[in-house]
Amino acid sequence: MTKAPEIIACPACGTELTLEHLVGHLDDERAFARLVALSVPMAHLVVQYIALFAPEKQRLTLRKKVRLIQQLLPDLQRQAITHKGRDWPAPLYAWEKGIEQMLAARTTERLQLPMTGHGYLYAILAGLADKHEAAAEQQREQDQRLRPQRDTVQVKGQTMAIGDALEVVYGGKDPALVAIAERDRQAAPMPADVRARLDALRGKGGKA
Repeated sequence: MTKAPEIIACPACGTELTLEHLVGHLDDERAFARLVALSVPMAHLVVQYIALFAPEKQRLTLRKKVRLIQQLLPDLQRQAITHKGRDWPAPLYAWEKGIEQMLAARTTERLQLPMTGHGYLYAILAGLADKHEAAAEQQREQDQRLRPQRDTVQVKGQTMAIGDALEVVYGGKDPALVAIAERDRQAAPMPADVRARLDALRGKGGKA
């Protein structure tokens, strides 16, 4: 004869449950606590986010809460998500901002509840990552525009840097010789004919 399961009554509310149910509930509690701990330092926000999945005037079972957090954990730990076929970076501060945005939408009744999946949150995270990429690209373009350029001037028909022009005007250098020297700095090795011309100019104009 199979022994009937032992029934235990909750001292607070009088609900009856078996010892097996109680042990299973404790296991779920431990699992939930462990999963929440893994999402630190934003555990409080994760718990509030999970509450968005609860139907009105109902509570989520602990098992449902654990399952929802388990769905998020891999992406929380790698700090990235996959949305619409593309991977997006999702650092913890972005998760915080995304969840806070959803909680604010709930407060102003702009969020349709209960949530049925993580798609809305992931769309927010992808949007935040896209804005960050656009801002970074704009900054790179701005830095490129502001990067100092080497100014040039015309001296005796030759285009040269301002520093070289000063040497021609005040140092008495042959402008053709300066122009060849500049090309020499920018291209290597020097072609033989250019080297011969440079040697000839040096011989004609004196020591450079």
